[in-house]
Amino acid sequence: MLAILALVSFNSCAATSLMEDDLTGYKPHSDQSLLTLMNHQSVVELTIVTELDSLLQKRKKVEYQPADFSYIDEKGVSHNFFAKVKPRGKFRRMTCDFPPLKLKFDKKALEAAGMSDMNELKLVTHCVDDKDVSKGLVLREYLAYKLYNEMTPNSFRVQLAKINYLDKNNPAYRLTRYGFLIEDEEELSWRTNGVVSKAMGTKAEQLSPSHEKIASVFQYMIGNTDWNVEMLRNTELLQKKEGGLIPVPYDFDFAGIVGAPYARPNVDVGQKRVGERVFMGHSTSAQELYATLSYFRTKKAKLISIVNDFTLLDVASRQLIIEYLEGFFKEIETQDLAQKAMFEKSF
Repeated sequence: MLAILALVSFNSCAATSLMEDDLTGYKPHSDQSLLTLMNHQSVVELTIVTELDSLLQKRKKVEYQPADFSYIDEKGVSHNFFAKVKPRGKFRRMTCDFPPLKLKFDKKALEAAGMSDMNELKLVTHCVDDKDVSKGLVLREYLAYKLYNEMTPNSFRVQLAKINYLDKNNPAYRLTRYGFLIEDEEELSWRTNGVVSKAMGTKAEQLSPSHEKIASVFQYMIGNTDWNVEMLRNTELLQKKEGGLIPVPYDFDFAGIVGAPYARPNVDVGQKRVGERVFMGHSTSAQELYATLSYFRTKKAKLISIVNDFTLLDVASRQLIIEYLEGFFKEIETQDLAQKAMFEKSF
């Protein structure tokens, strides 16, 4: 128990020294953000009206274009905002039939509505045109974020959405698909009372040991190898006063529990197939991970429950995810089993 308590406490060593220019701090005028207001519903209904052809055809330029954005609250009231929208990301922007998006709102309009001026949100969209396939992919990746939310508050909040896309130049056109919103790093910084570092080349000694272990074991649990802390690949680094840099992972589409059709194994770390677990953390033995693995074992029932209760995802998919997670927990039942599974694989 003492080991687990030590794990979830902040590391007591002195804060890593970083140049001020490498940090992005933020203090909003209000604690009511647009995401917070939408976060009262399990699924929020959104409508985005823009020039869809332009959005899809000009994805290489990554330029903002005007859009009308609205959401319906839990009382059925519609709230409308002018926004700007653009494709975002690297791989998915060029690979998906419909790219992920970034939304930017007018700060003064948000403040006039009684909200903070945190005005940017990321939107994970349906990647493939097929309605059923895209729904499954979105829901499984959303679930990965919710599982990590359970492990630590130092994680990105997400909001599941049913999104109506309307073409400004063709009022008769309407596309409805599932997606989810991710809080921007500004809001992450404010909510966790930290600052996001953009400094690449981070060394192991600069990281908070306990938080690095949580992040790397989680990535191992869900079968994700598409990340790199040093290169800031699908990872933000959060600096707090209490200790070293905290890795905050995102983009789980290559993870085994998601199974995106475009995912490829990471041969650079010895992964032979998508979903094969490869430990990519800084620890070199199961003994170093003793407290972290103990912490994960205490979370097993809750993690399985989160998957079971996510009834928007079909029964078969939920069962496959649970079986995949059960495989991880069998691997870490004892220190000897964890040592063999995580550190003694032959590639």
